[in-house]
Amino acid sequence: ILDEAQHIKNPLSATAAAQPVDKPRIEPLRVAAETVVGGYAGIGGFVVGRFVAEGTSSLLGVDHEGTLKKLGFAGGVIGGGLATAGTVYAIGNIGDQTGDFDATYLGTGIGFVAALGIAKMVLGPEGRPREGMSTASRWAAANVIALLPAIGATIGFNSTLRHR
Repeated sequence: ILDEAQHIKNPLSATAAAQPVDKPRIEPLRVAAETVVGGYAGIGGFVVGRFVAEGTSSLLGVDHEGTLKKLGFAGGVIGGGLATAGTVYAIGNIGDQTGDFDATYLGTGIGFVAALGIAKMVLGPEGRPREGMSTASRWAAANVIALLPAIGATIGFNSTLRHR
């Protein structure tokens, strides 16, 4: 194949040009750690965020139970999101690799919305297991719901993965 300068062009160079040079390989063990550790860090972050939001709201004089629950949920989502994205980002940044925190946090949010939708479908509007739901089904649902934000964060982080 000839280019404009009439030099022989390597047909493999088009393939090499299509794959970014700076993009490191995705490591399965690292992705698994990002997902699992990020998911369970998110649960802890949700609990802490809810506790802080409800406690702060009470100290500021909020006494309506419904308002406290809504503020607690909002604090839990923020705390859980930061814990999930932060953990995924921290694990992903081990070594000579890095990614974009904004993409990681966006992925967490998308995963949370998906988890909320699945929770409403599986658990109903009250968020409680339906009558007759087996223990194994409850645990499976809880784990899927807990891991979806971390899966989203992991996808967001690894889609921007690059060498430092």
